[in-house]
Amino acid sequence: MQKSNSPDSSTPSVLTWRGVLKWSLASAVLLALGFPQWNLVLLAWIAPIGWLMLVQAPSLPKYSYRILYLSGLAFWLIVLVGIGNAHIATRLLGWPVLSGYLAVYTPIFVLFCRPLVHRFRVPIPIVAPLVWTALEYVRAYFATGFSMAQLGHSQVDLVPLIQISSVTGAYGVSFLMMLTTSLLFMAVPKPESIVGNAPQASGAMRGGWIAAALVLVFAWYNIGWNWETTGYQLTAADDVEPVIPGGRPVLIGLVQGSIDTQFGDPTQAQRTYDQYAGLSDELMAEWKRLDLIIWPETTMGPYMPLELTKDFAPPADWNASADVVRPKIELTASKFRTFVRDLAVQRWHTPLLLGTSVVRYGNQRVDHFNAAIHVDREGAIVERYEKVHPVMFGEYVPFGDMMPFIYDLMPIGGGLTPGEGPVVIDVEGVHLVPCICFENTVPQLVAGQLRELDAAEQRVDALVTLTNDGWFYGSGILDLHLMCARFRAVEHHRPMLVAANTGISAVIDAQGTVVEAGPRQQTALLVTTVSPTSRPLSVYTTYGDWFAAGCTWLSLPLALIGLWLDRRARRVVRSSPAEEPSSV
Repeated sequence: MQKSNSPDSSTPSVLTWRGVLKWSLASAVLLALGFPQWNLVLLAWIAPIGWLMLVQAPSLPKYSYRILYLSGLAFWLIVLVGIGNAHIATRLLGWPVLSGYLAVYTPIFVLFCRPLVHRFRVPIPIVAPLVWTALEYVRAYFATGFSMAQLGHSQVDLVPLIQISSVTGAYGVSFLMMLTTSLLFMAVPKPESIVGNAPQASGAMRGGWIAAALVLVFAWYNIGWNWETTGYQLTAADDVEPVIPGGRPVLIGLVQGSIDTQFGDPTQAQRTYDQYAGLSDELMAEWKRLDLIIWPETTMGPYMPLELTKDFAPPADWNASADVVRPKIELTASKFRTFVRDLAVQRWHTPLLLGTSVVRYGNQRVDHFNAAIHVDREGAIVERYEKVHPVMFGEYVPFGDMMPFIYDLMPIGGGLTPGEGPVVIDVEGVHLVPCICFENTVPQLVAGQLRELDAAEQRVDALVTLTNDGWFYGSGILDLHLMCARFRAVEHHRPMLVAANTGISAVIDAQGTVVEAGPRQQTALLVTTVSPTSRPLSVYTTYGDWFAAGCTWLSLPLALIGLWLDRRARRVVRSSPAEEPSSV
């Protein structure tokens, strides 16, 4: 994989481990500064240049890929530091393990680019965006996927620029950025240790590369601006004309409480419910009549629906018969139904979409679901969505089924049972599709759910996210989560409503613009209108990750072939020292 040059070489034309450290760490730090909470977003356009220097270098010294891994680790530890805020276990295990896994993609990026550049002579402006996009695609799927902090996410506030996402997904923005960065890289003067014996680009060529980068961004921004201004906008609590004849806008209230998650606090569940109930009282005192009130994930506190399967049998360690246990569970379930009926019919006179836990008692097993329940004006629970994509280290632990003792080390109990699929919440003819917590960070999940609903001829008017971000104590994870919500809105040409405990709740239009947002770690009440729509599904919704998959099949197989050829060449070098060794 590497040419073993002496790291202490004084020859100026040879890249040393110190040079690798300099370039790789510079890229990691600059890219981290492009994300929350620094938001120096322009740095994200130049940050990868250091890694591209290592792609260009004729040879890499010993330990280069270890140094690259450490630079990737530094980036992820900085960006994801808020992951560890909820509990000592997530700080000591979840945050470093997740960061350690994600850091692998940094050396892989350089490793896979180098044979394409050096063996197959493909220019860096072609190689880098293809490989980078391919690895983001792999990251989105491998080990259930993690798609936060993609390169393109850093530019979410440049709304015209991100409109390409409705065709390519967020991957298209990352591709555009890496292509632009690569063009700028071609214009940057490079030290001899990077270019080797190759001639430096002339001043005219450098000017040409810079001009190409500027033209690319300017042209794409203008295309996106025209795209955005001809699209559909969502307004905050204003009357808007419905798209579907005969339909009407519905008025929806988002309730944002602010209670940070504290494991082991016996009062937290009740305090959470009490705060949200009080805020809903304030909401209805101001608005009198709404078509729906939305609470975030798991904010029903100690109140949750229970259900029994037909083949219910208590687990053996309960030491009780079904005849004894069943009536108690049925009584508790009945009390919950009466409880939510009183909330919807008597207290607020409004339908509800509530984030809660659900416990299902089956045949010698107990399943726990993270769910959203829809309560209609008559107080009946008419629909329930159960989260299908549990959060790693938050709701399940990898290999926890095979090694249950791992859950004893974590504060999350025995893990979460996944639900079965998407549902549509019908609010006076307006169709909402809910997701819970980090599900909106998984692009292929949301796209797949909308395609499934479309195949069933169920219209989708808006997306809704119910999330409890009190785990993160106001850190940059809240901003990363909101970025993902905005990209999902753009990708599917549908507005997104976010109800988030501790923030950031938001009303996002179909172009990814935040129309209204709640504050960080404070309470807030947001009210907006949503209309039924006949607008078609986007290209991305219809065809999914076609663009990123195409980048993967164009680049990674050829890179693997190049690595195999280099490995074979090294064997030849060992048997014939006169041969020139591989540069990878």
